Amino acid sequence: MQIFVGDRAYEVDAATSVESFKLMVENAEFVPSSQICLMNGSAVMEAGSLEGNGVEEDDTLEMRLAVPAGMRKKWRKKRMRRLRRKRRKMRQRAR
Repeated sequence: MQIFVGDRAYEVDAATSVESFKLMVENAEFVPSSQICLMNGSAVMEAGSLEGNGVEEDDTLEMRLAVPAGMRKKWRKKRMRRLRRKRRKMRQRAR
């Protein structure tokens, strides 16, 4: 079966796993497979086979990059400590 991701078409089997399909996309697009997030409609495909995720013949999948966000744990911990200390001080002043 043929599946479209962006401008490219991929010839795959229905029983192909999502991980192996991500590797095929990685070889063609030069994007690490760990950062590829494939979407079929509004559903994110993470595990299982393509058929199990509802992908059919001539479907178009959307490829997004999974970018980790947020503060590093160490910085977040330090910031939360500062905020707690500041709140404690403000409560003490209010008494």
